Formats: sequence, C-alpha cells, structure tokens
Amino acid sequence: MLSALSVKNFALIEDLNIDFSSGFTAITGETGAGKSILIKSMELLTGARADLALIRAGCSVCTISASFESKSDKIAEFLNNFSIPFNDDAILIRRTIENTGKSKAFMNDSQVSISSLASIGDLLIDFYGQNEKHSLLDLDSQLEILDNEVEDLKPLLKKSADLYAKGKDLESKIEAMNLSDAERERKIDLYSFQIKEIDDANPELGEDEKLEAELPKLKNAEKISSLLQEVISILYSSENAVLDGILKAKKNIELINSYGEDASETLSLMEQSYYQAEEAYREVENILSKTSLDPEKLNDSLERSELIKKLKKKYGNTIEEIIKYKDKIVSELNSLSGYKDNSDKLKIDLEENRKRLLEVCGAISVKRQKTAKILAKSVQDNLLELEIKNAAFEVKFARKEPSANGYDIIEFMFCANKGEKILPLKSTASGGELSRVLLAIELSAKIQNYQTSVFDEIDTGAGGKTGGKIGENLAKLAKRKQVFSITHLAQVASFAKTHIKIYKEIENSRTYTRAKVLKESEHIEEIARMVSGEKISKTALDHARNLIINSKGFCNK
Repeated sequence: MLSALSVKNFALIEDLNIDFSSGFTAITGETGAGKSILIKSMELLTGARADLALIRAGCSVCTISASFESKSDKIAEFLNNFSIPFNDDAILIRRTIENTGKSKAFMNDSQVSISSLASIGDLLIDFYGQNEKHSLLDLDSQLEILDNEVEDLKPLLKKSADLYAKGKDLESKIEAMNLSDAERERKIDLYSFQIKEIDDANPELGEDEKLEAELPKLKNAEKISSLLQEVISILYSSENAVLDGILKAKKNIELINSYGEDASETLSLMEQSYYQAEEAYREVENILSKTSLDPEKLNDSLERSELIKKLKKKYGNTIEEIIKYKDKIVSELNSLSGYKDNSDKLKIDLEENRKRLLEVCGAISVKRQKTAKILAKSVQDNLLELEIKNAAFEVKFARKEPSANGYDIIEFMFCANKGEKILPLKSTASGGELSRVLLAIELSAKIQNYQTSVFDEIDTGAGGKTGGKIGENLAKLAKRKQVFSITHLAQVASFAKTHIKIYKEIENSRTYTRAKVLKESEHIEEIARMVSGEKISKTALDHARNLIINSKGFCNK
C-alpha cells in the first residue's frame, strides 16, 4: 500500500506532500490541473524513464519519494537479495533527477540501480492506462492468474517440476555418454593407465608422513653414529670418562662424611648423578645399536618419496585424494566400458519419465481448461456489468514442450464488438476499454497481491450509467487492495473512500499544482462541481449527496 508521497520541483509541482489511506481513492480536477503529473511521479518511483523537461523551471533537481507498506514475500525476498534492510513491512523509495541527466534511486536509504527500482516497482504498483504495459497482458502473468483459480493444482505442479528436473538430469547423463568411439577409447586408455599407475604405486594412508620422518635419519646416519660414539667415549671409555670422575668424587665425599663433616646431602646428589649418567650412557648405546648405514634403504625411501610426490601432482594433494580419484575413475571406466548397456537403460528411464511427465501435464491441463471456462464466464459477466455489452472473452490454449509448469500456453482473448474476430487481449482493447477489461479480470480472478492499482481515466468515453458501474467495481476491488483512479465522472468519484482534488494556483506570476485531501463537505461540493461545472447549484449538491449516499450503501454491503 502507498501510504505517503512527496514531490518536489516536478513540472508545476513545487512541494507536494500527500498521505494516503487504504481502499478506493479518487483523484479529480479540471483538465490541465496536473492529475497526470501526480501519476507520472508515481511512475518515476517505479523506474519509468526520466524526462528532464519535467524538472520545474529554474530548479536543478527534482526529488520524488514515497513510503509503502507491504507484507509481500516477493518484496521481502527481493530486498533480502540486495541486502536492503526491511523492518516493520516499511519501504521508503526516493528518486532524484538532476538537470544534467543524472538520476539516482534509493530503497530504505540504500542506493540501487534504476533497473532494480523498476523490478520492485512492478511488485508495488500496477498502472492501468492507455499507454501502460500492464502485467496482466504478460502471458506468464495470465497463466499465474489462471493457476491461482485452479483447485488442488499445487501437488500436480510439484510433481511436474520434479519429473521435469529428473528428465533434464537423465538427458545430461545420456549426452555425457554420447562420445565418439575414438573419444571413448581415448578415455578408456587414459583411465586404465591412471588406475594402473596408482595401483602399481599402491600408496597407503599416512605413508608420506612416515617417510618424511624417516628420511632425515637415513640421510644423516653416518653423522649420527659418529656423534653417538663420541658421547660414549665422553661418558665411559675415554681416559677421563665422566662416569669414572663421578665415581672418584663420590668416594671423596664418603671420606669427608667419615671425618665428621655432614655431607650426606651432597653424597645423595652425587649418587643420583652417577645413576643418571650411567642410564644416559646405556640409552646412547641402544640408539647406536639401531643406527646403521643402509644406502640401499635410503635410496628406496628417496625413490618412494619422489613417486608419491609425482602422484600428488597428478591426482591430488594428499594420498587420501589420490585414492578417491582412483575410485572415481574406476567408476567412470566401468561406465564407459559398459556404455551401451548404461545408455540403453538411461534412454528407457528417460522415455518412462517423459510418459509420466506427459500424464501429469495432461492432468494439469484438464484442470486448467475446466477452470478457464468458469473464469472466462465470470470475466464476461463483469464486462457486461461494466457496460461492454457485446464483449467476448476466452482463454485460448496452445501446447509447448512439457516443462516444470505443464505443457500449456494460455492467452487471454478479447473482442469488444459482436461479429468481430476474437484476438489476443494485448493487441485488441485500448484506452479506457482495456482498463475495464483488466478490472473485470482482477475482479473475476480475485487476485491476491499487495500491489496498489492505479487506473488512469478508466471512464474515458463512458457515460453516467457506465460510470456508476465502474465506480461500484472499483469500490469492490478496493475491499481487497488499495485502488487509485483518475476520473472525470461524478458517478465514479462518489464511491471513493478518499477524494483528492488536484488544482492550480497562480502566485507571484508563477503557476503551482496543489493537491488536497477533501473533507466530507468538500467531497460533496467537488462531486457537485463535476456534475454541473464551476457554478454549483442546489440541485447539483442534492444530486451529489444522493450519489454519495447510494455509493455508501453499496460499499457497506
């Protein structure tokens, strides 16, 4: 719902601020007062192309902003995809247009492209006018409208979407297998070679880490042995060996102790030193016994390490990845080797899947065609209500390749005059007539969306009686959504919950477009003016009151 609009320096508007309400709002005013300017400003907020000539004379920039309230999941998803904050269902849109040609757009204070503005604009406002490309003229939208009316359709559409996706997957697999004989043989040879290379190497998990730890010892075995022998000599076998020195020192401490000097603590430490030095000596001997110069083992380990590095370069960064790669190409090799059997099976599966998809599409089509007849009858009845008496409306069906949403191509067909050929709606109706047809469709289809509908002169060419019917149906639609209508007919405006008058004023030799939300008494006076002209008679006022009373009676039903 459009809750507020602010326009600055746009055409004849200097500074205009309007708050809107839900329900049906009529916009009236004399020809040239600026009603279309108000609609144009709304269009600019929804991504319409900017015309620099509409920037108010003497101004360098015009600014249009509006606040919307929406509970639409599509809008929430759209804003979320662009990381635009969306709190309390509120959307603030602002657009600035400079006389240099530069245009900027913002959503909730986040700058966006004009194309993004147009995308969200399509979700916020639908314009019904002579030159508008209305969403209901789009074939996809027409199918969506019809599908919304079909009972128990969602399970079938889910089934068709699943079968369609499965069919695409099977087609991809078959296509992948449809190699030339030479290409297939090349892949078989390559995979066979790679499997043999990995099998011959037979890498084991953790083997590379183990080699990494062992190679330094094998490479430095001679140096390690020499150092160990030197340690043994220092501790035990040299002339001044550490163990002999500690033993002599220990005997001296024992003598000191026997001479009456208490050196028992020192003696204890000396004994511990001897035992630890002796244990270290035995450990060094043990290490030496296990250290051997083995050039052959060193060479084997180096070769093995290089082989694993080579495999890693070709098939994976780790032994685990190498093994996984081998398992994968074994599977692909088996598939290539038995491609004929596999291909035949996939083709059988694809054909069976297609049959099932066609059955589901057929069931969807039956439901759609049954509902289409009911929808067409309802639209035609509404067209009769709107005084298009000789109109014909149909839903045309054509076929396409089965897809996720069935195999139907549907199109709304329309003819306004008896005996004429019925043609696609998008190329037949025009002007106010088209707006009335679209209104009839909206009413019949009970479209549930959060868009604001803006009807620009839906009553063009209509008389008072037709205007009353148009007003009734706009009020009926406004019970479900916010509706705006620019109108010249008192019969239409009398049904409005909110009445906005657009008028011009001249101040200091400049013209200004103003807008005013009318109070009840002003609403009556404006309806009377629309009936009788600028000179409002008592008869016109009485007629206006009667129109409003009758419209309220209808709206309160």
